[in-house]
Amino acid sequence: MDWLLLIGLLALLIVGAIAAFYFHAFVVRTREEFRAEQPDLRITNLSAMKSGNVLTIYPEIENVGGGVAYDCLLHMGGWEGNFSVRKVYPRGPRYQKHVASIVLGPDAPVRAKLINNGYIRLRYLDCWGQKYDCWYQVAQVEDGDTHLYNVLIDLEHPQLNEPDPSLWEMRKFLRTIPLYD
Repeated sequence: MDWLLLIGLLALLIVGAIAAFYFHAFVVRTREEFRAEQPDLRITNLSAMKSGNVLTIYPEIENVGGGVAYDCLLHMGGWEGNFSVRKVYPRGPRYQKHVASIVLGPDAPVRAKLINNGYIRLRYLDCWGQKYDCWYQVAQVEDGDTHLYNVLIDLEHPQLNEPDPSLWEMRKFLRTIPLYD
């Protein structure tokens, strides 16, 4: 009797270990497939031009992820405008870098007065309508000649706000990937 109980427990342990292995592989594969379909927009390059008292900043927006980003919107605190793009494609046949133009005149709030928490916000959606945010810190440096502030943008340390769906939501999303966009 003791041998039968021991063999039964050993068989149950082996079946449980095999089931756990396959479930873990299923979870890892699902997360990798989901991550491969997510967009990942970043400001990859930044240039600036100063003409008199007008400072123009040109951030270059690029999709370094695997999926298409929809309804992209770039906004800078202390700047009255915004930059928007309907679709930003990942690397492939439709790949394109987008360059925004942020014109900051002497009357722009980010140039005229000191702002406590300066930022550039890059907001976009994935093909399932989930919202992503990428925030870049903006520092201000006073220009001694004009007493206006110049801006310094930290591209190395963006703050990311990404959705965190459950495993079952990921599976549901992966089953509803649109064939054509």
